Amino acid sequence: MGKEEGLKEGLKEGEQRGIVKGLKEGLKKAILSGIKLKFGPSKARQVRKLLVKINDMNHLEKINKELIRAENWEDFAKIFRNHK
Repeated sequence: MGKEEGLKEGLKEGEQRGIVKGLKEGLKKAILSGIKLKFGPSKARQVRKLLVKINDMNHLEKINKELIRAENWEDFAKIFRNHK
């Protein structure tokens, strides 16, 4: 592989990483907005500290689904206690 091909490959990989990072950050913001609307700003602040540490897209999607399903804060908070 020549220098130009290596550069193109590196740019493509960097672009993909940026897209994934953007998706994760967007999902985190959506989760926080949903929590704020459903449970209030103080609960959103609590969860923000936990979300910062989560980088697994599947886990973030699961959190978002649980937010939609949860009827109360206790039901929703279980997802953080049960995650290993």
